[in-house]
Parts: sequence; C-alpha cells; structure tokens
Amino acid sequence: MQYFLGSLISIFIFYIISKAMVYKYVVLNKDKDSFFKIKYSQSHIHSIVSPLLPPSEILNAKINKKTQASVHIKKNRVKVLIIDGKAYWKKDNVLYVADVVNDEIERDLATVVDIMGMDKVELDKMLFIVDQLTEGDENDSGSTGKQ
Repeated sequence: MQYFLGSLISIFIFYIISKAMVYKYVVLNKDKDSFFKIKYSQSHIHSIVSPLLPPSEILNAKINKKTQASVHIKKNRVKVLIIDGKAYWKKDNVLYVADVVNDEIERDLATVVDIMGMDKVELDKMLFIVDQLTEGDENDSGSTGKQ
C-alpha cells in the first residue's frame, strides 16, 4: 500500500510541476512562437555543413565559365600596350601603333606596323609586344574557323 501511495504522490507532484512550467512559458510569455522558435546563426550552420564542403582551395579556384557576356566582352575588347610613348594594339589580326600624347592615344594617327623592314632588335621587341597582347587568350582568333 505504501508503494501505491508513494506513486500517486509522485504523479500528483509531477502533474503540478508540469502545469506550472506550461503556465510559466506559454501563458505568461503570450508569444507562443518564441516558445517553439529555433534560432540559427550563420556560424552554427557553417559548422554543421563544413564537413560536407570541398576544401577551400577548390572553392576559391578561378572558374573560367564560357557565357554569352564573357564571349561578347572578349570579342569586343582591345588590349593596348604602351611602351616608349607608343601604344600598340592588335585588332582583326593586324598590329597597330600610335603615339601617346598627354596620356591620350592618338587613334586618328594610328598606322599598321610594317615588320618587313625591321632589324633583329625591333623584331624581338615586336614579338614581345605581340606575346603580351595575346597573353591569356586561349584562341587568338587566328584560326580559319574550321574546328
């Protein structure tokens, strides 16, 4: 009998404590959403997801995507190299040169570079200039179009 009485008293005390807890958190706060709301932070989510992510070297690697915008920019942009007061650029597979006056390129006075009459030093300089202008291009637009 004393075990039965002890169990009833324990159940009654548990019932009273649970009602008091519900009253304290639900009725007094009146904001039922805050009782059930789970709060996340960016650092907490990162700590959960970070084992699933690839290493940072792969994430930070430069990805060369071929998009319409990048193709358009590459097709319409012109690289200019300024050496010894002269500006050199390559357009439509032709190398042009113009003087630079007051940090402005005299585009109206641009001429095509004539390589036939140059000596070895000037040819080496022109090779350096062409290499610099085509640096980084996968295709320097010198193909016939047949792939």
